[in-house]
Amino acid sequence: MNEKIKKQLETFFGQFELIKYKKGQVLFRPGENLNTAYIEKSGFLRAYVINNGKEASLPSLKPLFFCAALNGLHKKTNKYFVEAITSVELWAVPMSEFVKFIEKDTEILKAVNEKLIEDLIDLSNSWQQIVAGDAASKVAGLICMVAREIGEKKGDEILINFNTPHRVLASMAGLTRETVTLQILKLQKQGYLYNKSRKIVIKNIEKIKEIARI
Repeated sequence: MNEKIKKQLETFFGQFELIKYKKGQVLFRPGENLNTAYIEKSGFLRAYVINNGKEASLPSLKPLFFCAALNGLHKKTNKYFVEAITSVELWAVPMSEFVKFIEKDTEILKAVNEKLIEDLIDLSNSWQQIVAGDAASKVAGLICMVAREIGEKKGDEILINFNTPHRVLASMAGLTRETVTLQILKLQKQGYLYNKSRKIVIKNIEKIKEIARI
């Protein structure tokens, strides 16, 4: 989605209610109606399911637009818990108003549909990797995902400007927190990333992609 479309969406959403959530707060639960369009102003979330007492998270730190749009636009039942993993600010727009807005402009409608398809492809690729990969490739793949979603380019490096909890990455990868920590330490020893003020700085994203088999 290009910057022009992003600004148009933010201007539209900015006319509506801004909702604030605290870290750890559960925004939605399975079965609840998400007949509202959301866009994050700040903060990060996770969407997860619980099977046999174990959590499995979608491999995304910004899953709400996808979950809400899928539920509201395509009439799918919400299956996820959505939890704030930082303090979060969201703009909330009734789905009927959002639909009217995007249908008035074919460029915006196309961009929203493309974003949904792109998110679905990314999630599908990540799930395939999680199912088929080993611990090293799973963690490397998640680091690439986080870099793609929220990474900030700093010269030849990429700053993950958020202290991503290893328990959240573990839930996304189907691994233990200890295994995730061990794999990140291995990437540090290989010189592909390092920690700065408890935040990940990626030195060589291409090498991490090779490990992730992307």
